[in-house]
Amino acid sequence: MKGIKILERILIAIPTMLAIAILVFVLMRIMPGDPVDKMMGESGNVSIEEVQALEKEFYLDLPLFEQLKIFVIGIFHGDLGTSFQERRPVWDIIIERVPATIELALGALIFFLIVAMPIGSSLQ
Repeated sequence: MKGIKILERILIAIPTMLAIAILVFVLMRIMPGDPVDKMMGESGNVSIEEVQALEKEFYLDLPLFEQLKIFVIGIFHGDLGTSFQERRPVWDIIIERVPATIELALGALIFFLIVAMPIGSSLQ
């Protein structure tokens, strides 16, 4: 019985994560500004060929539906793409920041256990 419940939750999680991925994709596309402009910076001395090469590299030259398809397929293969800002794989950036995230979470947990929990229990 518990195995069925776990399977149900996993099956519900898959479309939920897919919906979140699509939402992130859409939000990234409706944000103001062109990703290529952000990557090139404010230099202003960029050739059309360089802009077209970047658009091709990040699939920005394809229709939005094709971009979304590539994005979703990449997610299923464990590829979160390349950061427009840092021009590095997103996984590398996430892994780099995991220690700080764990440190912050542990700090919050310690604060909760030492300060918040005793205050909350004394108010009852």
